Amino acid sequence: MPELDDTIPIGDDELLFRRVPVSMNWYDASAGLSPLAFRPRDGDATGISVLRGAPYNTPEAAGRGPSKKGYFVAILRAGNLRKNGILMQPAPMEGTSGHAEITSLTAANRESDEARAMMVKLAHELCLHVEGPFQTPE
Repeated sequence: MPELDDTIPIGDDELLFRRVPVSMNWYDASAGLSPLAFRPRDGDATGISVLRGAPYNTPEAAGRGPSKKGYFVAILRAGNLRKNGILMQPAPMEGTSGHAEITSLTAANRESDEARAMMVKLAHELCLHVEGPFQTPE
């Protein structure tokens, strides 16, 4: 299978996957997704990580990672984010197919009212649904 080009611009119809650690209790089927699932960490200088959907990843592939308790995967549509002024771009990463970033949310702006409102909108309005939890096979 030929290697996919991770630098191709993200299309409006593309799905984006945000990995949510089960251990953080940021998702509950009855309560929904917490905005904290989209809060930038200290190292998120250029944006928060997401993975692009097909042909790069499936939700199950996006849910694999080092957490012992596994991950949920929040599913978003790129065009819905753009319509709400949320910017994203490909951010190729060695060993990770389809890595991208939501560049509107960074460690530098995470405490701003605008960023907090964006995190709420992502969690409560723009997230299409959440899949998982997925465990990484040992």
